[in-house]
Amino acid sequence: MPSTRRRSVMLYRRARTALVLVGVFWLWLLFGSAAFIASLFESPFYAMLALYAVGTVTLISLLIAPVALAYLLMNRPPKGAAPDTAGRLARPAEPDSSADASRFPRSDLAPVIRMIPRRVKDSGTALGTRAAAKWRDLAS
Repeated sequence: MPSTRRRSVMLYRRARTALVLVGVFWLWLLFGSAAFIASLFESPFYAMLALYAVGTVTLISLLIAPVALAYLLMNRPPKGAAPDTAGRLARPAEPDSSADASRFPRSDLAPVIRMIPRRVKDSGTALGTRAAAKWRDLAS
């Protein structure tokens, strides 16, 4: 699960994207959908299906727009945080982790590996051979 700050930025970007997509849809609805639906009038079934689809997506967009706007306002990035070159917010300086380095000598490994209990870490090879022996016994 991402940190709260990264999750907030992710929700902000998703909401912004949803609002842009709703805006593009409404622009198409205003300027291009009439020609699209008029081209389908040779087949009444397809014209009716297109009108139904456009009506349904219009109603859905009316629901998505306020929700996306609410997410956009609630997850606004802080004013002092400037985006870096990739568009991500700059991370705050992390505290010195020299104390953690002594407790976790393999701190660069994935968090799941660091969560292994110490007794398993210390006798990792013995545990592996015991597990292999157990599997051999079960297989025979």
